[in-house]
Amino acid sequence: MGSFEFLFPALIILLLSCVQSVFGMGILVFGTPTFLLLGYSFSETLGLLLPASFVISVAQVALHKEYRPPVSKSLWVICLPAIGISLFISISAEFVRSTYFLVACALFVAAAARMSPALKEKLRSIIQNNLAAYHLGMGILHGMTNMGGSVLGVMAATVHKEKIYARYITAFYYLAFVAVQIAIVLASEGMEIFENGILYAPMSLVVYLIVGNRLFRNVGNERFQAGMTGFLLLYAGILTLRWLEVL
Repeated sequence: MGSFEFLFPALIILLLSCVQSVFGMGILVFGTPTFLLLGYSFSETLGLLLPASFVISVAQVALHKEYRPPVSKSLWVICLPAIGISLFISISAEFVRSTYFLVACALFVAAAARMSPALKEKLRSIIQNNLAAYHLGMGILHGMTNMGGSVLGVMAATVHKEKIYARYITAFYYLAFVAVQIAIVLASEGMEIFENGILYAPMSLVVYLIVGNRLFRNVGNERFQAGMTGFLLLYAGILTLRWLEVL
């Protein structure tokens, strides 16, 4: 592998590490469509992104010194098994494109809810009253497409208004998500699939500790919420264009 083929993915992952440092997600949510558009397979994309996402999530959870909101039992009994089963299927089927449109629609709705207090309150009520079903859908979506962070971010920011709690819940869920994904990919593809991803992971951690965490502290709650909405819209737009085969 040439230096460009190694360094170009590294630059993308390091940039997305800064995004994940602020929002609690980014490496998988934005990295997955990026690498798929660059021609990487779904398994190759997982091999590049999972180690970096894992180490940053570990750091975010371990370094969180504030109150730790409780985690829903649905994560353990519904969401994680759904991720494992659906990921095992998707590795063989390379099932990604057919979900782009549905995910884009969900993200547009989520962004609209964040901009409309009335719609946001309605969405919060729906999530809280249907938490088990939401976890099931999120698990299937993440296993099939690696994009469950899109709806995870909606849940975290909807249930927890303060950015520090929203980021903690997002990071904790991501840590559990990625742990299951790594186990399934290792069993299906072997260690070789993570050859470069393991090298990118410590770089991502350094970026998080030196740059990203400082960015998070300097981003006010209102700017955090506005930024999250902007990223949701951007991501939804990219997925829509990809579904239309414009990209």
